Amino acid sequence: MSLLRIASCQFPVGGDIAANADYICRYMRKATAAQADVFHTSEASLSGYAGHNFKSFADFDWDLLRRQTARIQELAHSLGLWVVLGSAHWLGPKHKPTNCLYLIGPDGRIADRYDKCMCTGGDQYHYSGGRHLVTRQIKGVRVGLAICYDVCYPEIYAAYRRLGVSLMLHSFHNAGSAGPSCLDVLNGRQVATRCADNRMWAVANNSSAPYSHWGSFVARPDATIAMTLGRNRAGMLVYDFDKELSTGGWFHNNKPMKLHPREVLHYGKPTAHARQLNRRSKP
Repeated sequence: MSLLRIASCQFPVGGDIAANADYICRYMRKATAAQADVFHTSEASLSGYAGHNFKSFADFDWDLLRRQTARIQELAHSLGLWVVLGSAHWLGPKHKPTNCLYLIGPDGRIADRYDKCMCTGGDQYHYSGGRHLVTRQIKGVRVGLAICYDVCYPEIYAAYRRLGVSLMLHSFHNAGSAGPSCLDVLNGRQVATRCADNRMWAVANNSSAPYSHWGSFVARPDATIAMTLGRNRAGMLVYDFDKELSTGGWFHNNKPMKLHPREVLHYGKPTAHARQLNRRSKP
């Protein structure tokens, strides 16, 4: 049976773009050594997370971000690896950037980009909202992309289910905190519930910067957890998904959530900027 092998890495994401890139490139090589097809990173894994790892985008080094993105693209091409890269996407001096996941193909090109649709109140000080969902067929598996707060909105997963997605790659940044909070349990429960409600699998990835509220994990469509990493430490999980993704235990949801025809799938203000509308534009 054809397998899709996902490698999802966690490391202490910070405000140093070059240091983040070093971690990413190191784990990309490890993912290739593990014969992974897709390499997955956390939210803002390259850029750092505005409002957390740095104060604002006022003095952000976009040229450095572009150089390090190109470095990762070149390595993806060299390794023949799909990469889901958490970063930020520049929309010009008059617009806030987006909090994004670049989907980089094995040819090293940006195949698509997901902009975080559901932005927290804090996000909205720094980021423009997303305006589209992203799916891609990879080795017979329809994959969808999501970022952090999206998990709090069941309509996001319902919309992805309607698009035929059976595996979500969901990137988070629930780390670098002062200590425990509801986040220690919230997202583990929510991701598993979204999977059960929509007959999906998910790989949920988190930064490991202390205090990290939870370690990266794989959720099944029966709301159980298949694999997890310890929090507060760097590491990588590798997991195989069969072509049908039909071995996940009990599928309980026979009457899925239906979306209103005019359902709004964003929280935060999207822009009509050409660089946001062009999902293959460079950083």
